[in-house]
Amino acid sequence: MDFIAIDVETANADYSSICQIGIVEVQNGEIVDQWSTLVNPDAYFDPFNISIHGIKERDVEGAPTFDALYPELKNRISERITIHHSPFDKIAVNRACAEYDLKNIEAYWLDSVKIARNSWENLANKGYGLASIAQYLDIDFEHHDALEDAKAAAQIVLRAIDKTGYTVEDWFDIIPNSFSESNRQSTRWKRFEGLGKGIDGNPDGPLSGESLVFTGALFLPRKKAAKIASDLGCDIKTSVSKKTTLLVVGDQDMSLLAGYQKSSKHRKAEKLIGMGIPIKILSEKDFIEMCNNESADLQLTLPKPKNNDNQNNRIEESNSVTFENDLQDLDSNRFEKLKNLLENLTDEQKAAIEKSNQKYQNILDSIKKCTHAEKREFAKDFRLHIEKISQQLERFENETLDEDEAYVIDTLEMERNEIQIELFELMKNKISLSDFFEVIKVSIEAIESDIEEYAKSISIKNCGAQVLKELKIIESKILKA
Repeated sequence: MDFIAIDVETANADYSSICQIGIVEVQNGEIVDQWSTLVNPDAYFDPFNISIHGIKERDVEGAPTFDALYPELKNRISERITIHHSPFDKIAVNRACAEYDLKNIEAYWLDSVKIARNSWENLANKGYGLASIAQYLDIDFEHHDALEDAKAAAQIVLRAIDKTGYTVEDWFDIIPNSFSESNRQSTRWKRFEGLGKGIDGNPDGPLSGESLVFTGALFLPRKKAAKIASDLGCDIKTSVSKKTTLLVVGDQDMSLLAGYQKSSKHRKAEKLIGMGIPIKILSEKDFIEMCNNESADLQLTLPKPKNNDNQNNRIEESNSVTFENDLQDLDSNRFEKLKNLLENLTDEQKAAIEKSNQKYQNILDSIKKCTHAEKREFAKDFRLHIEKISQQLERFENETLDEDEAYVIDTLEMERNEIQIELFELMKNKISLSDFFEVIKVSIEAIESDIEEYAKSISIKNCGAQVLKELKIIESKILKA
C-alpha cells in the first residue's frame, strides 16, 4: 500500500500553467509525508481560475518556477506509483515539462477515477469527480487546494483497496480491461457521419463516460479530433450542458489573455463550474496530451514551439513564409503590380534596401545574449510597462467610440496581448531578447501607422502616445542591455 498522490492547480485553462503542487506519500496505508508549494507559472492568471482556487499572481511572486522545482518533483515521484485523480494532473506535469524543455518524469501513473469507477457500481458512469466521490465516501477536505486534493485522492485509493482487496499494484492489471462488460450493457455505441447530432463514445474506451464539447478553431480537423476522442470513449456533444465533463478550447482562444473574447460555450462552462458542475476545460495541447496518454499508438502532435537554436535562420525563414503568405492573399492585379515594382527597382534602390536590412541585422546581432535567469529579470521589468499600457486602455472600456477610434483601441489591445504572450515566451526561455525586440519593433510600427491614419480625438492620440512611450522604453532597455 505504498504510493504517492499528486494534485496541481493552474493559473489559466492551459494545463502547463501550474501555480500550485501538492503531494502526499503513503506507506503501509498511512500518509507519512506531505509537500506543497506555490509555483510561479510564468503565465497570466485568468480571473476564472482565481475564483476557483483563490491563488493570485501576487501570491506567487518570489515562488519558484516549475523548472526550478523539477529536481524536487522528480525526486518525489520518479519510479514511484503516483496517483492522480483524472488524467489532468499528469497532463499538467507533462505539459509543464514540455514548456521548459524538460524530460517527462517517469512515474508509474495511476488514475484514481478509474479505480473508483471499478470499486463502486454507482460511480461507474457518473459522479466520479473528486468532490462527488469524496462526498460519497464521507471524506472531508477543502477542494481546489492542491495538497488537500492530493490527500483526498489518496484516501479514495485506500478506501478502494479496503473494499476490493486489490493492492495498488493489482490495479495496473485490472484497469485496462475494466469497462468492457458493464458498459456494453449500459451504453450503445452509435456513430454519426457528421457532428450535428453528436457521436456516442466507444463503451470500451478508457475515457468512457466523459462528455466532450469542442469550441474554437483547432489545429486538428474537427471531425478527426471528434473521432479520436469518441474512439477513446468520449461522447461528443455540440453544446455545453450540466452533463458536459470536458470542454476543449481551440488554441486561438487560449492565447487571448485574462478572459478576453471567450466563446459562449467557454463562458457557459465556466458558469456551470461556478455552480459546482465538475467540467474540465482543456487547451488543444492538453487534449492531445490526454489522448496520447490514453493511447500511446496515436502519437498526436502540434507544431513545435519556437526554438532558441539557429535563431537567425528561423527569423529569415519566418519572414520569408510570412511574405509569401501575404502575397498569396493579394488579388492577381495587385500581385502583378507589386511584382513589377520589385523587379523594376534601380540598383541604387536595391542597395539602399540592402544597407537598411544590414543595419537592422547589426542591431539585432548587438542585443545581449541572455541566460534564462536574465531573461526572467528583463521580463519582470517589462511587465511593469505592459501594466501601464493596460491601465491606459482601461479608460476606454466603457467609452462609446466611433468606428475609427474603436479600430485604434482594438489595435492597441491586440498588440498589448501579442506582447504579453511573447513576454511569457521570454520568461520560459522560448525566445531570445532579440526576438522580443522584434516583437516590440513590429508593434510600434503598427501602432504608429494606425494612429496616424485613424486617431482623431485628443484622448485617443494621447492614449496611443502613452502606449508608444512605454514600448519605446522597453526597446531602449533592450538596446542598452
